[in-house]
Amino acid sequence: MSPDIIILLLGLVALMALGIPICFAMMSVASVILLVFYGSGLLNVLNAAFVYQMQSESLLAIPMFALMAAFLQTSGIGGDIYEFFHKWLGGINGGLAMATVATTAVIAAMSGVAATATIMMGLIALPAMLDRGYDKALATGPVLAGGCLGPLIPPSTIMIIMSSYTGVSAGWLFAGGALPGVGLALLFIIYIGIRCAINPKLGPGIPKAERPSWGEKMRVFKKVIAPIAIIVLVLGCIYAGIATPTEAAGVGAFASMVYALITRKLNVKNLRASLIQTMEVSAMLMWILMGGAAYNSLVNITRLSDVVAAAFASSNLDGLPLMLLIFALFFVMGMFLDTTPIIMIAIPILLPVIQASSLDTNATILILCVTLCLGMITPPFGINMFYLQGVAPPGVDTKVMYKAVMPYVIIFLVACFFMMLFPELIVIFPNAAMGY
Repeated sequence: MSPDIIILLLGLVALMALGIPICFAMMSVASVILLVFYGSGLLNVLNAAFVYQMQSESLLAIPMFALMAAFLQTSGIGGDIYEFFHKWLGGINGGLAMATVATTAVIAAMSGVAATATIMMGLIALPAMLDRGYDKALATGPVLAGGCLGPLIPPSTIMIIMSSYTGVSAGWLFAGGALPGVGLALLFIIYIGIRCAINPKLGPGIPKAERPSWGEKMRVFKKVIAPIAIIVLVLGCIYAGIATPTEAAGVGAFASMVYALITRKLNVKNLRASLIQTMEVSAMLMWILMGGAAYNSLVNITRLSDVVAAAFASSNLDGLPLMLLIFALFFVMGMFLDTTPIIMIAIPILLPVIQASSLDTNATILILCVTLCLGMITPPFGINMFYLQGVAPPGVDTKVMYKAVMPYVIIFLVACFFMMLFPELIVIFPNAAMGY
């Protein structure tokens, strides 16, 4: 292995270990290696890479989806959705935990990121469950696990970034992620139901005297119709071929703004807060993507992907064994890194390997998207645990979180292994939805 490749890998790891933000770590390593090994003339490659990355039309969807999420958050939809599931499911054992999984998944899907839902439910649902006498681990698990489903259930920021790096259609990934995302949410709910049926003390239902009437249930049902309709509108525009994901994101942002106006929640203060939130999210992601562009350029110049491809070719790995190895790499990286850096570090190196193998590229990328979501709750550094740690009630510490997420990690692993065994099944719906 050449010195420039060694410095590339070790330098990146060292800077991240020192706590340098991933985008600046990538830019720094790229700049130093180009100057030392290739001369200052090649620094123009970085400028070209930045411009090319920022010109990607698919990335315009990110600020639009972020704005849509900000408007929906302004309208108080998070509380409305939780109230809906709370009143409909709260009467059964484990019902509040089931409601938390469903609510967190829906909110995370609306925002396209896990942080919003995890923090919101950490503030709303977790204290409510603990006040009702829920076991700490049983109450904490749904907040963490439900939040990590957001990047799977469309629209998804992670899938937009994955699309820009792999060339797989964002619309196809949206369609492909819907069934695994909803399926995992249902598996989480079934698990909670079984646990609480065996031991009702873990998650006692709301007493009959406090349960809402049918009139109250229908009242809260009406509150969630409009937001769900906005999501259906966005996805419907994509799958019907009426709009690209970027155009559909604009439609969703406009519809969310109209909904916030109708509910009289969009005043000048909230509008300013929504725009600032959108700019902060977009700017953060753009910096990360610029760092990724610099790293990607360096991977091409050093021919690191060729080195890795040659190593895999000499190992004669293909099919399921190759898929298991790539899955293991993503799984381990997910223990220590957030989703976007993993995409930027691993995909430029591994994509040529995947494309040169007998693996279905689209199915493999979809499985890796699921694996990235798993990494959000995998100890020791699952990012969702850090989000929740900042808002968790007293007594919900790291030890409780580790215990809480383990059943969901196992469910995730089983689901991933099933998808690796039968990749032809997970492409049926997205192929049909996109007319492939």
